[in-house]
Amino acid sequence: MEMMNGRIVALDLSSGEVTETQLEEDIVLADPSCVMRTDAIWKEHGEDSVVLGTGLLTGSLVPGACAGVMAGETGIMPIMGNFAVEMKLSGFDFIALTGKAPGPGYVWARDGIIEFVRSDAVRTLDSWERTDRVRDDQGDRRIQVLSAGPWGDSGNPCAQLVNCYWGGEDKAGLASRLASKNVLAVAVRGMGELSVVDPEAHFASCIELRSKVVSKLGEPKGLASYFGPAGRDDLAALVHRHVACFGCPHPCRTFAKVAEDPKQMALSHKEPGYLHYDVPGLRKAFEVGLDARSATEVSMMCARMGAEPVAVLERASSGGRELTPAIVRELLATPWDMEPLPAGRFAGGFAIDRALAMGLCPRLWAKAGFDTSAIMPCVESAVGRGVPL
Repeated sequence: MEMMNGRIVALDLSSGEVTETQLEEDIVLADPSCVMRTDAIWKEHGEDSVVLGTGLLTGSLVPGACAGVMAGETGIMPIMGNFAVEMKLSGFDFIALTGKAPGPGYVWARDGIIEFVRSDAVRTLDSWERTDRVRDDQGDRRIQVLSAGPWGDSGNPCAQLVNCYWGGEDKAGLASRLASKNVLAVAVRGMGELSVVDPEAHFASCIELRSKVVSKLGEPKGLASYFGPAGRDDLAALVHRHVACFGCPHPCRTFAKVAEDPKQMALSHKEPGYLHYDVPGLRKAFEVGLDARSATEVSMMCARMGAEPVAVLERASSGGRELTPAIVRELLATPWDMEPLPAGRFAGGFAIDRALAMGLCPRLWAKAGFDTSAIMPCVESAVGRGVPL
């Protein structure tokens, strides 16, 4: 099947048993929405399951073809960066996790193989250390990791999954859902290939589409391209570089350094800074009076603990006292009773729309304008026919 592996895999964490279902091409192309299909697979495997999915165009040459999704009992979250592309290239279009592992560890998918790796030591690590541990264990720094942190382990409904080292996509509390299954991380590495019906036509149509998209986006300014306050002077002074997800011509993520000169290109310090893309989190940090340096430090702390920053900052700023990173650090180390995140906040700054359904970045396509007539030649040259967008 062009642009897809045609594989849904289910891993029973209780027994370690793996079962596989084939994706029928006609069914996929008749309804290519990865959001709807991921949700349907979740319902099929029961409310206790967690399902990861990729889109028809994930990993293609279409601009912004980086997106995947994750579904669980508490909602659906988008997955950006490189994770979804690596997952698809590992040989799986959809991964369903059922049951509960007998002890802590991580799910490891690569080369058409998926397994649960038991690791008691992972339980003692924060989310950044878990990413490092998985990469060290498997000997590859390119492995993409979704990790829960101590907040997820504790079952806190305001925990967040961290994508490698960065947070902002999980506004559905899926970190706690995953950790309740003793899965403290999901790691993927893809060495496979994806085929298209007409490679030359696909390349040409995607290059043409890229030119049209870039002409609509203006000058790339990192997160400030989408969130004006990210361009304020105190954050601009910390900017090291702007970063794009896989296949994106418009970098919308801003890496800010706080422990060394941001003009120094080498990442020599152990904790040099943070990759900002969580618009709700940064907005809340500015609303409660933090400057850019403090907001970056708080974002780092929340990511390491696997804590959703909006909820943390709302709690930390209550009572009228002046907020500092030290207060947030103390709060992160002290469990307290919390209400689940309000319904409707699970998508954060990302819209669950047609772009995400196809495996494309909603942020990019919301800014450029999702043009079905412009995208269709790319789709047709990839899969050999038009599909409903």
